Amino acid sequence: MIKKGSKFVVFNSRILDFLQLKQKEMKRNLFVYLTLIVFTTISINVWAGNEASFNSNYKISPDLNFSPTADFQKSWVIAYGEASKPVHVFLRETKKGQEYVVRTSYFEVRYVNGKQGFGVKMVNVSDITVNENLNTTVLNQAGLNNQKQISVEAIDNDKVLEMIASYLPDLINKQYSNILN
Repeated sequence: MIKKGSKFVVFNSRILDFLQLKQKEMKRNLFVYLTLIVFTTISINVWAGNEASFNSNYKISPDLNFSPTADFQKSWVIAYGEASKPVHVFLRETKKGQEYVVRTSYFEVRYVNGKQGFGVKMVNVSDITVNENLNTTVLNQAGLNNQKQISVEAIDNDKVLEMIASYLPDLINKQYSNILN
C-alpha cells in the first residue's frame, strides 16, 4: 500500500513539475510576443512620425471672387504652402449628394459625397475645362484608384474640405507635385 501511495505521489509530482514548466514556458512566450508587438508598434509610429507631412501645410478659404451659378453653388480656395496658383473647389448639390469639383490649370477631379460614401471620380465630360491629356499626365492613376471610396458613409459637410485638402496631393504624380506649391 505504501509503495502504491509513493508511486502515486511521485507520478503526481512529475505531472505538477511538467505543468509548472509548461506554464513558465507559456508565460515566457507571451512576454516575448507582447514585447515584439510593442516594439513593432513603436517602430511604426516613429517611422510614420518622421515623415514630413505635405498635407498639413494648407489653408482653406472661401473664394471671394465666386458668384453662384446654376451649376455651382459655392466655391473655396485651397492654398498649399506659399502657392501662387491655389486650387479651386466648386460645390454642386445633386439628388445623390454633393459633388466637389477640384480644379487647377493643370488637372481637375471631383470628390463625391453622398449615400454611397465619399470618394474621387473623374470630372464629367460636360464639365471638363483642362486638356484631357494634360489631366491624365498630371494625375496618378494608382492614387485615383486608392481614393475611389475613402469612406463608405457620407462625410460631414464641415469636414469634407479638410478631407479633400488632405487627400488631393496623393492624386498628383511625384514629378508634378510642385503644381501645388
